[in-house]
Amino acid sequence: MEQSVEIAAPVAEVFAYVDDHTNTRDWMYGLHAIEPVGSQVRGVGAQYDGVMKVGVSLTSRIHCTSWEQDRLIEFTSVKGIRNTQRWTFTEVAAGRTRVDAVISYTLPGGPAGAAMAAAMKPFVGIAIRHTSETLVRNLEQRSR
Repeated sequence: MEQSVEIAAPVAEVFAYVDDHTNTRDWMYGLHAIEPVGSQVRGVGAQYDGVMKVGVSLTSRIHCTSWEQDRLIEFTSVKGIRNTQRWTFTEVAAGRTRVDAVISYTLPGGPAGAAMAAAMKPFVGIAIRHTSETLVRNLEQRSR
């Protein structure tokens, strides 16, 4: 899944908001829990346990594999549902930021995986649209 949005807020503010795990439930559709594993909460090496509900409940532990201030955040799962999230932040004009998100996941095989895929299918488009719209709205309201 790929999604790009433009937000009327400075890149440093957008990056800080997305990088702060305490904000994530406010904008990411279906996220029911995200808890740090250990004391590190940002940058390469930070880990989180999360639960998403998008038709079915998905659990995963993600590990930050790449992090560049005001530019990039990337997570890869190390346990649970296999997934990768890559968020890039680009200043497109003074006070305006483009966020590009690439999220991929792999469900288990066999009948269980097929059932999960069928349950999730109606929610994927909704999740992408809602997450993008909420991220833009939350940041533009904060930036005023």
